[in-house]
Amino acid sequence: MTNLATRLARPEVLALPPVDIVPVEEVFGADTIKLDANENPFAPLLEGSLSAGINRYPEPQPARLKRMMAALYGVSPEQLIITRGGDDGIDLLVRTFCRPGIDAISVCSPTFSVYEHAARLQGARVLDVPLSADFDLDVDAFLAAVREEASLKLAFLCSPNNPTGNPLPREDVLRIADALTDTIVLLDEAYLEFSELESLAAEAVKRDNLVILRTLSKAYGLAGARIGALVGNRELIALVTRVLPAYPLPTLSIAAAETSLAPARRPLHEERIRKLKADRDRMAGLLEASPIVRKVRNGGGNFLFLEVDEPDALARKLQALGIRVRFRANAAPGGLRLTIGTDRENKAALSAFGVAIPDEGRRRAELVRDTKETRIAVAVDLDSEGQRRIETGIPFYDHMLDQVAAHGGFSLTLMCEGDLEIDAHHSIEDCAIAFGGALSKALGDRRGIGRFGFSLPMDEAEAHVLIDLSGRPHSVFEGDFKASHIGAYPTEMTEHVFTSIATSLGAAIHVRVAGDNDHHKTEACFKAFGRALRQGVVRDASGVLPSTKGVL
Repeated sequence: MTNLATRLARPEVLALPPVDIVPVEEVFGADTIKLDANENPFAPLLEGSLSAGINRYPEPQPARLKRMMAALYGVSPEQLIITRGGDDGIDLLVRTFCRPGIDAISVCSPTFSVYEHAARLQGARVLDVPLSADFDLDVDAFLAAVREEASLKLAFLCSPNNPTGNPLPREDVLRIADALTDTIVLLDEAYLEFSELESLAAEAVKRDNLVILRTLSKAYGLAGARIGALVGNRELIALVTRVLPAYPLPTLSIAAAETSLAPARRPLHEERIRKLKADRDRMAGLLEASPIVRKVRNGGGNFLFLEVDEPDALARKLQALGIRVRFRANAAPGGLRLTIGTDRENKAALSAFGVAIPDEGRRRAELVRDTKETRIAVAVDLDSEGQRRIETGIPFYDHMLDQVAAHGGFSLTLMCEGDLEIDAHHSIEDCAIAFGGALSKALGDRRGIGRFGFSLPMDEAEAHVLIDLSGRPHSVFEGDFKASHIGAYPTEMTEHVFTSIATSLGAAIHVRVAGDNDHHKTEACFKAFGRALRQGVVRDASGVLPSTKGVL
């Protein structure tokens, strides 16, 4: 018996041969002599990373990225097809299954407009089963409506829904899939990371008629790279692959996606998602006080859905201020979707909506440092004693940096992939440089800070750490160690750590340590440095620059 995808596919698609372009890496890897694709053998006249491999066609479905995305979504590479963003995945499905003038899709308005747009471009009919007044899906009413359509090939569901943010419960999606055995159900999970929902990817790969749409545009900040995915059973994915162009994915987009999904980056993405969700909830509460906002809907996306008075006047005001939002009058009178932005952007939006907020000046920074020896991602928040997550590959060093953040009173995420097979030197040094750089970035212009620093005893050991967050790097270290290593951490690197931090932070750091136990001495240095930072970065309400020069 043929599978559902083959039964529903357009005859023209079934007549297409499977893709016959062999990925370069399958046989000889990077050493392959490529004389098959009429490429120019010379690199383009571009500088730096822009020139890498641009003269060659990329893999149609890049194997490494496919493995990374499959791991991200909990499926096997054969159950996933990489698309040019989510829009491309929608278009591929419609072109694969819908015959012009014969077949239909269903949508539940208000929802993502591309579903209907792609169908109309293909000449397919659109059956709209509107959501309830509260933008929820009435499953019984939906099934009653679509069962009347004999040629319904695709049913589009969006959860969290765009633009309203409403979640669609797992049991409702599966009930629809169970009921529509001759229709492919597409569940759009573009905003899943910002919700409390569980992905249905694991269900989709086991079923004939359920496909999941994912994207790197939202949670991973790659909207400009245009990388998305369809997840489903192997037969359906293989069939849809026939509709792809020969080389659909740009080389630079592939590189951007692979870099962004590297393990060292993932904790920072998770932290960004947490912040966006917290900012969304905060913005929702503040907008309730707006004199022009009638209703605020806070769902599961990285956005809010508002209903406002006098939307035309607001549109003119926002345009004059250079603030773009998405008005959705078709969803609700005065409806608009407001995306959550940076702190500065959110403050500007709140002001435009007539909401006055104090200037909190949150001191948060992220920094990425990539070399041939290490790949490092750091995030610090000097005004939060929240999460601390450090993974350098050197456990004792992780412990020391954790002590700095804990005693400094700030949150720290630091991830490093380094050449530890050589030794620990590069990882320790580069982590210190990146950490100091992130601290400097978070401090900004350094107005109102305490500037200066601390001493600390630890059992028989005694450490004195003096800092001056002056913007002028200088390092002094007095002390020695008898042991060559503490675990995998070379004790000789302790002085080098403080020198590296001083240079990238722009600070004078003086360390003096004495004692008998090298573990205690080293830990005392890092703890004292954390305490010195706590005193140095604390700020008062005056906002005065702590310098008679007028500049740091």
